[in-house]
Amino acid sequence: MGIAKDKKLSAANIKLRRRAEDRLRVKKAKLHSPRTEEAARRLVHELEVHQIELEMQNAELKRAREEIELSRNKYTELYDFAPVGYFTFDTRGLILEVNLAGAQLLGTGRRLLANKPFISFVASADEKKIFSNHLESVLQRQGMKKCGIRIKGKDGKVIHGQLQSVALNTIEGKDDYILSSIVDGTVGKQLEEALRKAHDKLEFAVKERTRELTGANVQLTQEIAERKKMGEALKISETNYRSLFEAAQDGILILDAETGQITDVNPFLLKMLGYSHEDLLGKKLWEIGTFRDIEASKATSSELKSKGYVRYHDLPLETKDGRPIAAEFVSNVYLVNHHKVIQCNIRDTTERKLNAEALQKSHNELEQQSVKLQAALSEISTLKEQFEAENIYLVQERKSKNRYDHIIGQSDGLKYVLYRAEQVAPQKTTVLILGETGTGKELIAFAIHDMSPHKGRPLITVNCAALPGNLIESELFGREKGAFTGADTRQIGRFEIANGSTLCLDEIGELPLELQAKLLRVIQHNEFERLGSSHTIKVDVRIIATTNRDLEEEVRKGRFRQDLYYRLNVFPITVPPLRLRKDDIPLMVQVFMERYSRKLGKQITTIQKETMKSLQDYPWPGNVRELESIIERAVILCPGPVLQLADKLEILSPTLSLAMRTLEDTEKSQILKILTETKWRIEGKDGAAAILGIHPSTLRARLHKLGMVRPETK
Repeated sequence: MGIAKDKKLSAANIKLRRRAEDRLRVKKAKLHSPRTEEAARRLVHELEVHQIELEMQNAELKRAREEIELSRNKYTELYDFAPVGYFTFDTRGLILEVNLAGAQLLGTGRRLLANKPFISFVASADEKKIFSNHLESVLQRQGMKKCGIRIKGKDGKVIHGQLQSVALNTIEGKDDYILSSIVDGTVGKQLEEALRKAHDKLEFAVKERTRELTGANVQLTQEIAERKKMGEALKISETNYRSLFEAAQDGILILDAETGQITDVNPFLLKMLGYSHEDLLGKKLWEIGTFRDIEASKATSSELKSKGYVRYHDLPLETKDGRPIAAEFVSNVYLVNHHKVIQCNIRDTTERKLNAEALQKSHNELEQQSVKLQAALSEISTLKEQFEAENIYLVQERKSKNRYDHIIGQSDGLKYVLYRAEQVAPQKTTVLILGETGTGKELIAFAIHDMSPHKGRPLITVNCAALPGNLIESELFGREKGAFTGADTRQIGRFEIANGSTLCLDEIGELPLELQAKLLRVIQHNEFERLGSSHTIKVDVRIIATTNRDLEEEVRKGRFRQDLYYRLNVFPITVPPLRLRKDDIPLMVQVFMERYSRKLGKQITTIQKETMKSLQDYPWPGNVRELESIIERAVILCPGPVLQLADKLEILSPTLSLAMRTLEDTEKSQILKILTETKWRIEGKDGAAAILGIHPSTLRARLHKLGMVRPETK
């Protein structure tokens, strides 16, 4: 801009020179040559005096111009290189003037921004409307106005700008214009080099102008007049830039970089801090109440001198009346007329800080509520899962009740089993139900639960022999999502479902050895952890275990933990095999026959005595389950009202014979155990026959058949 102006001045000077030469020729034509030597000397003397007068006037005008230029340079450079973007708009929002920071903000050269509508740089349609309303309110002379909009530069970069605008008049007072400041987070750090180059260019222009002024006297006179006009323009420019400084809506503090003394301060900062010019001018920052921390202020000054730029967010300050405020402090070092000055821009951020603190507090409260809500939702989810699982077991339990309306039989052995179940049912004692496969151990477990205080809730059953070893732990104790490959969801275990109820561990002898220790801990302490979780879950569960294995033998072979066996064998109940309950077979046959006849729509009402005798004489290695299967198959194949067996009841295969021998060994071991506990007392309330649920004479017959004799006692 300065070079273009110099070119215009040079063209004007050439024109003036030509006009001066024309006037000189006219003047020479009118002048008469001096007729005497004395007259010539007087004319030369007058010309020399006039020459000196012109040179003195020229020197005076030059000094005045330099002073004006120095003053103008000061405010021009403060305006151009301020860290805040300053814009001058006309009433339509066209850009009349913009400093370097403003041009950099828009990513466009200053020349290209002249007469450009600022609204074209606003990011969105809604924000353009905000900007238009902002200009209207400013032109209504309602004082300083603020607004926040997003600005999109030429390079596509979007920034969040905070506008502060005020309406002013030109120095002639004719046309209105708007002065706006736009704050961005980015402040240039290469201002000193730009200042040096600008200074060199201006110095070069002044030297060129000086050489031109030393030409002819006529040209010098014309140039003096032109300089007067330039001086007036400089005064106008200085006034305009001073008005920018005075009207800025950021606090601005000017310091001497060498002494650290305050040389100028704008009205906005005085109003912000409550001080007057006299309170601040000539003093150092740490000498006023606002910046009382001397060491921090000196450290800031040292950092500023070394880096040329410092910035602090939410700097704690204090007004003259002692009111604390927070401020954003941006400071730069500039070179103005070969002298370093410091410009400090101070913006009150107290409201922003309080809003941020309130927002953080609200955020923390929301997080706490979220944690509580998450815990509540987790508890609700767990209860929902438990309820759904219990509902499934209730449905299964109803089916079980429909299938087994009651336990069938009237034998002494069965009555004794039910008597033992009735004794232990009201307690929380752990029960171990022993018996061969198919004897109905699970029915006895259900009977104990149905007579217990927990009968209102379902009996939860886990078949330890039916699940793979790698899934039993998950079924018993549950798992978290991601606990192992394939665990896509969280699952609660049977212990959690059975909380407050009864858990039946069917075929406990099949439980893998590595899980027995964890089961022992649950029985001992009523607590466990889900797979993939470190959170301990407390439960109140009654344990009923069933098995067809000889657990004492399993302990001796190392396949079952001895401590777990003792924990389970608190109250053992042995369900006798069907071959020891021959008196119950006719009743069972009648019930099974009626049940499957009704199911299959047949009218089978009688059974021959020979058929019933063969059923009673058969040893039933599969016990009640085998008997029920035989009757169901006979009903399916029976053509008339008399039940006939479909197969002949024989044990011919070596496998079945071996199974019978194994069953006899199990029976012999069980009888020997009971006799040892009763010290071989057979009859009486606490005798072995009563415990086994058979008649004393029947027990003696079994002892004779099995070859069992009471050992001699010393």
